[in-house]
Amino acid sequence: MTNNNTDNYFSQPDGDADNTLVIGGTMTVSGTVTTTGSQVRTGRQIITPICGNAKVGATAGWVITAADDISQGTLPQSQTSSTLVIPVTGLEIGDTITGVSVSGQVESAGGAVTLVMSVRKTVATAAGNTDAELGTDNVGSLTADTLISSANLVVTGLTDVLAEGEAVYVLLTGTTAATTDIALNSIITTVTKS
Repeated sequence: MTNNNTDNYFSQPDGDADNTLVIGGTMTVSGTVTTTGSQVRTGRQIITPICGNAKVGATAGWVITAADDISQGTLPQSQTSSTLVIPVTGLEIGDTITGVSVSGQVESAGGAVTLVMSVRKTVATAAGNTDAELGTDNVGSLTADTLISSANLVVTGLTDVLAEGEAVYVLLTGTTAATTDIALNSIITTVTKS
């Protein structure tokens, strides 16, 4: 079926048995839509704020929402390999995680700052939880004020499908020289929802 209206169109391009319907433009549906099978939505991005979700890891140094009116996690100056654990929220069983990035900033007037991200998954088993790395990235050594984003701290190419008993988290390891700090506000997880 084809509608040649320039605002919306419907077509079944190849006429084979795959029952593919291509919809371009805007489609408005009134009434009830019943879908059997699955609906796949690629490139969905889930924002997980640092505030209320993160905890200081095995090596102290990070501060979660200190006595201020802002939602962030900070790593003050002169810290070495301090760890921060951020659970990824908003995921559903069957979601495919394709990427994870961090949003925040580094302040430095010449001192070195490093930040490493490890995307990890725990799986509940009868013998105890297992913990494995899905991917890692780092910003290198930063020596100037720098925005942290998907441009410089991102793990891509992931294909992990979430199942019952699994959880995903981000482990950040940061080091700050004198007169430097890190302030992070969220992690962004890119998923395909089915």
